Amino acid sequence: MSGWDLAIALDRESREPLYLQLVKAIEEGIRHGRFKPGDALPGTRGLAELLGVNRNTTLAAYKELEAEGWIEVAPDRGTFVARKLPFVVDVPAGITAQDSASWKRATPRNGAFFQPGAPALESFQLIPDATDLRMAPTEAIHRAYGRVLKRHPERLLQPGWDPRGLLDLRDSLCKMLRDMRGLTVETGNLVLTRGLMSTLNLVSRVLFAPGDAVAVENPGQFRVAEAFRAAGARLFAVPVDGKGLDVGALEALLIQEPLRLLYLTASPQHPTQVALDPVRRGRLLELSRVHGFRILEGDPSLGFHREKNPGLPLASEDPHGRVLYFSSFEQILAPGLQVGFLAGEANLIKALAQQRQLVDWPGNLVQEATIEETLRDGEIARHLRRIRKLTEERRESMVDRLLLHLHPAISVRNPREGLSLWLRVAEDVPLDAWIECCRARGVVVYPGSLYDLHRRTLPHICLGFAAHDLDEQNEACARMALALQDARRGRACST
Repeated sequence: MSGWDLAIALDRESREPLYLQLVKAIEEGIRHGRFKPGDALPGTRGLAELLGVNRNTTLAAYKELEAEGWIEVAPDRGTFVARKLPFVVDVPAGITAQDSASWKRATPRNGAFFQPGAPALESFQLIPDATDLRMAPTEAIHRAYGRVLKRHPERLLQPGWDPRGLLDLRDSLCKMLRDMRGLTVETGNLVLTRGLMSTLNLVSRVLFAPGDAVAVENPGQFRVAEAFRAAGARLFAVPVDGKGLDVGALEALLIQEPLRLLYLTASPQHPTQVALDPVRRGRLLELSRVHGFRILEGDPSLGFHREKNPGLPLASEDPHGRVLYFSSFEQILAPGLQVGFLAGEANLIKALAQQRQLVDWPGNLVQEATIEETLRDGEIARHLRRIRKLTEERRESMVDRLLLHLHPAISVRNPREGLSLWLRVAEDVPLDAWIECCRARGVVVYPGSLYDLHRRTLPHICLGFAAHDLDEQNEACARMALALQDARRGRACST
């Protein structure tokens, strides 16, 4: 295996024994191409520690897999996916990488985007999904940048560019996504982008036309809604509750509107941080197949999911190629490194790559090669392991600080993964005034209304925690408490 943690989801509330769940997960991964013949698998002790189960569970699972012919155990070398499988692997339709000469459909879009305002540099920017740039692996990136320029100046500094992006980086991404997120992808299933807005631009050009119906989560990622609105989509809100996207409400909407696209974040949902219910996941995929709409799934907190039993993307369960998955390196590395990626069925990726050729030629091969270099030498995997533990500690400490300074004005649930918190604000809190007073005292937070499609007031705040250490968190929460006093007293607050 590569240096990535192996993501396998186990349902501890299911009546099915954990070892059988593990057997099915690995068997399905082999059949669908996530694990290749000859791939090394973790040892039973390491896998047990990774999944948070007893070693007897992994021993029993491996014995079953070996008996069925899925894996081979070499006492002196380790455990491997069998080179000769029990039967021919059937690859699900829609995810096989195939080449095609068809490049068509150019529909340029433009429009204004919402910006929440730029805070002062000296303020505490509790921005959702932001990480601590002081922890970025700048030295490793600098060394990688120098190496790729020294080795391949002619290839990287001149055109001659595959519109899907650098092949070596896409190959490394395939390995990362198979291990970390359970996705079965090949290089032809990936197109590189320059981050979120670049991704949304490409999707808007390919998956819908002006006037088409597009559904989004509500509350949901406001930048996505603004981008699709600017591209001419007719937006429809699908509510989110304690089990994720309300699939019943989506079914009712489908009776009225032939949707072209649904955008969601399933593991976990942004901003509420709830997980999409397993029954709803299956029903959603079936609705997509029957009604013919595509699903665009964002994974904004890539790499910051639980190490043990993480929630996997909806795309990992998609047998028909209906889900287009996207994420980026913004949280793992830094927002300034604008490299993102879309994963989906090959013909759709071809169409997206054609649009990228129109709007982003000749790309940024030097940056793509730099990211690939840090991936291949294991630096990004090591960096992620370093900061993941720190992020978990900061999530715990921020919840503690918020409750210490602001309870009962707010309540907050610890989501255990992701990079933001969804605070519920008490009814007696003058929310708009409080947000204004927080900014005046140098604390920037995002109001819940920002995430509502129609900008209605929601009794929530979306707050980031990962960019600040314990002392900074404590100071920020203390300032928020003072700002709340200002707002309740009716003081005029201005930055």
